[in-house]
Amino acid sequence: MKLKLYHCPGACSRVSMNALEEAGLDYEDQVVNLVTGEQKQPEYLAIHPGGKVPALAVDGRVLTENAAIVLYLHDIAPAARLLPEVDAPMARAGQISDLMWCSGTVHPAVRQVRMPIRYTDGDPSGVQAKGRETLHGMCAQIDSRLDGNPWWYGEQWSIVDVYLCWLLTTAASAGFPTQQYANIPPLIDRVQQRASFQAAKAREDAAAAGMKPSR
Repeated sequence: MKLKLYHCPGACSRVSMNALEEAGLDYEDQVVNLVTGEQKQPEYLAIHPGGKVPALAVDGRVLTENAAIVLYLHDIAPAARLLPEVDAPMARAGQISDLMWCSGTVHPAVRQVRMPIRYTDGDPSGVQAKGRETLHGMCAQIDSRLDGNPWWYGEQWSIVDVYLCWLLTTAASAGFPTQQYANIPPLIDRVQQRASFQAAKAREDAAAAGMKPSR
């Protein structure tokens, strides 16, 4: 099986890269420079018509969206336990729901905080303020679930923790006060100390060093 991940250092594609590292799978990575607009070029649009990262080519067939990619990797490398082992349809659906919540609910709120101009042609301050309000509610939910638990699923690490780490650190980079929530900074620390995270980050750093600067 030949795997190739299209990604951009610092982008949400880090979640899929971390999953590949945790699963111990051999893969090639190719940078898509979002700063220079490479994602909008015909060459990449032929791979991912949505012009986003990540995209995972599997023997030439392409999967997009973090949730779909990590679910696929979980299925082909179950021993890695990217998600807790479950034997009931409702529990499996709950895991899918958690990933969809990260990608479809929390991620847009983070984008409103980090890049509000994408949501309006006018003054982005109102968009950002609403995003911050929404994200505070989500952080309260995350903080409550982590109370007394090291990970989203209690004692077991999962790729959901990695997704939350990326979302929360991205929001913090835009000045969102994640430190107000007692259980969030420790979660971020635990995720970042894991060997698979460090391996993915090192691979991103190496890729970033070779990226063409924006003009």
